[in-house]
Amino acid sequence: MKIFIHLPTWLGDAVMASAALYGIKEYFKDAEFILYGSFASTQLFKNFSHSKIIIEDRKKRYKQALKLRKEFKIDFAISFRSALSSKIILNILKAKKRYFFNKRKFKEEHQVLKYLYFIENSFNFKIHSKELQLPIKAKFSHPLILKNGKKILGINPGATFGSAKRWDAKYFAEVAKEFSKSHEILIFGAGNGEQILCDEIERLLKKSHIKAKNLCNKTSIQTLCQNIALCDLFITNDSGPMHIAAAYKIKTIAIFGPTKFTQTSPWQNPNAKLVHLNLECMPCMQKTCPLKHHKCMKDLKPDLVIERAKNLF
Repeated sequence: MKIFIHLPTWLGDAVMASAALYGIKEYFKDAEFILYGSFASTQLFKNFSHSKIIIEDRKKRYKQALKLRKEFKIDFAISFRSALSSKIILNILKAKKRYFFNKRKFKEEHQVLKYLYFIENSFNFKIHSKELQLPIKAKFSHPLILKNGKKILGINPGATFGSAKRWDAKYFAEVAKEFSKSHEILIFGAGNGEQILCDEIERLLKKSHIKAKNLCNKTSIQTLCQNIALCDLFITNDSGPMHIAAAYKIKTIAIFGPTKFTQTSPWQNPNAKLVHLNLECMPCMQKTCPLKHHKCMKDLKPDLVIERAKNLF
C-alpha cells in the first residue's frame, strides 16, 4: 500500500501534525509513504521510516504530481493543507481515495486535535497516542550539563507569521542576563529578519560581558531539533521551535501576543508555561499590529517572564 501525504507548510504545523502522522503509520503498518511538502516540513520527517521525501516546487508542483502519478500507484492521498493547490495535486494523483483537511472544522480545538480528528474521521479509526513525535533523536540526555556545571538556556526571538508575534530583542536579552550565571545561552533563528533580532540580542549580551552562541541560520532542521533538545530552559515566541521544544518536553516559557494560545500552545508539555496579557484587542491574529501600538508584546515586561521561568525550577 502506498500513501501520499501533503504535509503542512509551516514548521510548527508540521510538528503539530506529527501525532496524526504517526497515528496513520500505526494503523497502516506495512504502508509505504510519500511525504510531500515544504523544505522545512519534509526535513523534519526526513528520517520517517518507509518513506520517500519530496520537496514541493511551487512553480512545478503540478508537473511533480503528474510525475508521481506515473511513478506510483497511490492508494490513499491525504492533505494536511486546505489550499486549492493541494486539492488540485491530490486530484492529479488519481489516488483511489483522497482526504482533505478542512481548517474550518473543529474551529476552537487545538491544532493538534484538529489534525487528529481529521484523520480519525477520514479513516474511522481511533489514534491512541496523542503525543507529538519526531524522527530525530536527541544526541545527549536532557538537560545537558556542561563541564563548567552550567545548563543551557535557549532563546528563540523569531516567528514566521509576522512581526506582531515577536517579543522585543531587549526583553529577550534581559531574561538571558538573569539566567547567565547558571546557564550558557544559545540563540536560535532563521532567515534575514531573524538574523537582525539574534544579532541584536548577542550584541546586548556582549555589552554586559555575557557570551552567547548565536546559531541563527547555522542549523539544519535536524540540528535545530537536537540543539533544542539539549536545553534546560527555552524562552520563545509562538513559533515552530516552540513546538519542537514541546515534542521534547523541554521547560518552556511561551510568549503569546496576537495569536490564539488555546489553539497553538505547546502541546501536552507539562514543563511549559504560557505568558500573555489579557487585552481587549487580543487575539487579533494579524501579522502586524492593526492599532499601531503592539501593547500585547510591549507591555509584557521581562520581569513577568523571569518570574514564570523561575517557577519552573
